[in-house]
Amino acid sequence: MRLVSILHDILITPTHTKEKREELQSHTVDVLTNMPPESYEELLTPQTDVGASVDNNKDLEYDGRNMEAIFELLTFLEKRFDKASGTPKDSLSPILSCLCECARSNRVIRKFLRIKVLPPLRDVYQRPEQGETLRNKLCRLLTSPITDVKDLVADFLFVLCKENVGRLIKYTGYGNAAGLLASRGLMLGGRGKGNYSSDSEDSDTEEYREVRDRINPVLGCYEEPKPDPMAGMSEEQKEYEAMQLVNMMDKLSRVGVITSMRIDEDGKPKPVEHILELRENSNHAPNREPESDCD
Repeated sequence: MRLVSILHDILITPTHTKEKREELQSHTVDVLTNMPPESYEELLTPQTDVGASVDNNKDLEYDGRNMEAIFELLTFLEKRFDKASGTPKDSLSPILSCLCECARSNRVIRKFLRIKVLPPLRDVYQRPEQGETLRNKLCRLLTSPITDVKDLVADFLFVLCKENVGRLIKYTGYGNAAGLLASRGLMLGGRGKGNYSSDSEDSDTEEYREVRDRINPVLGCYEEPKPDPMAGMSEEQKEYEAMQLVNMMDKLSRVGVITSMRIDEDGKPKPVEHILELRENSNHAPNREPESDCD
């Protein structure tokens, strides 16, 4: 515990150069990743213990605690995104792992990180991976070919969402989150295995509420209404087009271009032998979980 208190002081200690500060924080993050989860409490201090400069900065205060050390960790993550040198695995894995364990083990840290990384949605017209906010940058990594980084980012965001599938999809889009949901058997919705507080209140923004019913959950953003492609067709024409689509998908499956899948009872994708097996799965609707920005 005493060691983490020292690491807290190192994180907020000023240095002569930015390069020296980043190097010092990098080594500090490496040590923090090896600390027991209960020790992360030592990264927080009572607000009365901090100086006047921090006292006047509300961004560094949460729930009566001084969050300066956690804020420095987030700033360090931002810098790692901006660095052109080094591989994403080497530069991002340690800090993502550190932040994930901090959020998982400490409620106050998790809530503070959620406010900074996943603030209430206002820009609902842009895809989650588009833009330069920390959320946008993290969402881009959810489809990264670097598996280690992709999994750490997905786990971090899932923990910030209290392992609530509905809330994760709200912030990332189903398409970006599909990898994590498939690996954990949550493609039909539900919650992860984490133990989180149940206190909640509705805090969706007005911008989100206005277009909520028109948000494409796969893309994670508003989508303009599109004309019905079957408008004006007879029932026979619709049936004909549907069978044409089935035959094309079946042909692509048989030659190995695609693998048709259905969601099994365990919430994971399972290959089907024939495309018509997908009809058996059509009644399994995803479970809807509360999506509000509550904590």
